[in-house]
Amino acid sequence: MKRKIAGAASHRTQKSQDIGIRRSTVKPLKAREERAPQLSPATLAFDINVPKGLKSILVNSRAQIKQGNLLVLPKEYKEYGSLPKEYKEYTILEEEQKPPNVEEVFTDFASYYTNAKDKELESEEKKEALVAVITRGLLVYFEKTLGTNLLYVEERGQYAFLDNRYRSGVTATIDQDDDNSPFCHWYGADHLLRLLVKLPEILAQSSLDQYSIDLIGIYVKELLEWMDSKKDELFLPASLYRETPHWYQTDIRSRAQGGVQKPV
Repeated sequence: MKRKIAGAASHRTQKSQDIGIRRSTVKPLKAREERAPQLSPATLAFDINVPKGLKSILVNSRAQIKQGNLLVLPKEYKEYGSLPKEYKEYTILEEEQKPPNVEEVFTDFASYYTNAKDKELESEEKKEALVAVITRGLLVYFEKTLGTNLLYVEERGQYAFLDNRYRSGVTATIDQDDDNSPFCHWYGADHLLRLLVKLPEILAQSSLDQYSIDLIGIYVKELLEWMDSKKDELFLPASLYRETPHWYQTDIRSRAQGGVQKPV
């Protein structure tokens, strides 16, 4: 009897060893992952060269925002006159320091570019029409990508507050002279610059033909150079950022109810 039991135990041990051997032939997960094809870097629709001065603005802006400060947006100047006292205490700029909004930046650049004799976009005859078409297209891209691609997490409370107040909230009001309150009337050159830097990657995923992309690439190159030459007029210095108001920090939570978070 003992001999039968010993034989059975020996058989189970041998079977266990066989299974172990078979399992050992399976490739480790890490090794399989190492052989998997790697994703290639994002394809760019066109090459972009951001001037050094504008690169510094991007870096400094990010540093300010990560430290808990925010840009005073062009939209906010108009509203501070009717907001409660606590809101007004966050106003640190005079009206004459108001930066241009995105649409105003495009308007000023289009005027400069179409009147410049040494600037061409395919041909002198077509330049004005092409500039108008490209400008309208970039305004559309700005409207569609601002909330999803161009904001830091720390800026979303500010965005939600304005969106609740003027677009989607139950208490939203529409300005008589600003029928749809487009984002390009709220935001300025800082956020436009973020779009221009991301644009080669965005357009690479679009259905635009290469001819159109090449024209946009020329336009963006000239726009960046012009913005660099006008940076003191278009961008706020770091000293004129302001501390993030507490109602911006909480307003995202009130967005689902469509309400506007009031100061407490």
